[in-house]
Amino acid sequence: MKPKSPSKSKIQIAGFSNSNNPRLKKLVIVTLLVILILGLVTVYLIIKHRVLISEKSSSFFTVVLDCGSTGSRVNVFEWSGNGSGILPILLYSYPENVNGSNGCQYHCFQTEPGLHNFVNDSIGVRASLEPLIRYAERWVPLERHGVTPIFVLATAGMRRLRAEAARRVLGDVENLVKEHSFLHRRSWIRVLSGKEEAYYGWVALNYKFGVFGSSSKSSSLGLLDLGGSSLQVVAEGGVQVGDEHAVRSKIGPIRHDLAAYSIPEFGLNEAFDRTIVMLSHTEALRGNGGGFFEVRHPCLGAGFVQNYTCHGCLGVDSRAPRGLEEEGLNNVFLVGEPDWKRCEIVARAAAINSSSLEWSDQLNQSECRGLFSSGEGTAKLNLTKTLHAVSRYHALSGFFAFHNVLNLSRKANLTMMSEVGQRLCSRQWSGGNNINAQNCFRVPYLTSLLANALCLSTVEIIFGPGDVSWTLGASLVEEDFPWHRAKRSRDGTFTLKDTVVRPSTILIFVLLSSLLVIVYCCQIKLPMPGRKNVGSRTSLPSYLCPKRQPN
Repeated sequence: MKPKSPSKSKIQIAGFSNSNNPRLKKLVIVTLLVILILGLVTVYLIIKHRVLISEKSSSFFTVVLDCGSTGSRVNVFEWSGNGSGILPILLYSYPENVNGSNGCQYHCFQTEPGLHNFVNDSIGVRASLEPLIRYAERWVPLERHGVTPIFVLATAGMRRLRAEAARRVLGDVENLVKEHSFLHRRSWIRVLSGKEEAYYGWVALNYKFGVFGSSSKSSSLGLLDLGGSSLQVVAEGGVQVGDEHAVRSKIGPIRHDLAAYSIPEFGLNEAFDRTIVMLSHTEALRGNGGGFFEVRHPCLGAGFVQNYTCHGCLGVDSRAPRGLEEEGLNNVFLVGEPDWKRCEIVARAAAINSSSLEWSDQLNQSECRGLFSSGEGTAKLNLTKTLHAVSRYHALSGFFAFHNVLNLSRKANLTMMSEVGQRLCSRQWSGGNNINAQNCFRVPYLTSLLANALCLSTVEIIFGPGDVSWTLGASLVEEDFPWHRAKRSRDGTFTLKDTVVRPSTILIFVLLSSLLVIVYCCQIKLPMPGRKNVGSRTSLPSYLCPKRQPN
């Protein structure tokens, strides 16, 4: 039998007959290519679907330590990165017992005193912050510790320190944070400027109420945030570009031009200290024979006596012991001498930071007086035009905490607040209850701060909610937060085993592969119609050495 040629064998193995039917062959090739392309696209869609489901079910955490003037607090935020907007969705915040209707006064879990008290005291820094970090570790799943950023951000108390002293404290903080498993960087352990603190609070408030979720320009909310040392006020509009208080914010597609004020010495504790300084210059200080002086305060109840270290209470008469004036720190006996009308005068003077000693004149000036800046008391901050550009403010932190003490509705006006406060103080003074001795100062101080200093008596003010803190804004704004990756995923990028793969790249790869297959298949030499197959009559060329012919 005559052997078959190699070419004929290949065609039969491929499943093709010797019949001249090239269209059938091309149809089979195209069908195989279509199946290949559909298979690759299906695999791509399955992978993408699984990644999106994984992304949707995952959450991110951030830990923020708020190191304020009165103490340090911790907040843990859990986020979802699958929202349709540019910002993540807040799932939970811890401690959980902080909520909008019944927030803790300031914070539910804090350590005291403030971090600025621990210069050259690494043991004190550890005692202050380690319980907070341990608390955060309980709320963040163990497997997420290494990818969860921790921010240690200090405010007014640390701002008062000299630069070198602040660096030493922050160095001790960094050494402590390194001992724990959270993701940390040196730039995440720092002292916030007053403007940053105010801006972060504004971001938190407006995020909470969904202002940034709108694609169109909507009215933002004004912020009033009262701490122990400073007052933060933020409003949109009414500020010129280049002003020292101007902040330009772009969150999403909308730009916001803000005026952000952080006013030192107007927090609740600092304001009370200033009243003692003022009284020390106007009251007849009586020596007790032991080198101490007595300051009678009209906002404190009868029977209240406390040894008080006063910063700036200068011994005003010649009977002061030598050296007491030079030190600038005086030990005084603070004595309660309750008088509501006089308490209002003292509180109003503290609210506007007036250097005037004419108390009767201060009492008659109940209209808007404006706010004198701290320091010399001569530079007046004219906030009226700026603040009235916003129709609704939320009063947070100290405002909200003391408003809860009075048990008032969130929209209670200032007159009602003053009346309820006066009745509360009358009961407290008559019963000799000095547990919260400064409360009777805080009532007229808060009302005067809003009406006489900030001139907001005609603007809608809502007290609360209690779960809004600048730490929430810091989590959203600080650099390199985890949902940057989630945002890129929503823009068309997903991550698989730490390798970034773009769907467009996969599609291009599929198309190029298909094109190469088509080009390769087109190189197969097929018989032409109308011609006989000559493969059976023509043998392949022989590459063997030819037989030698006899001569």
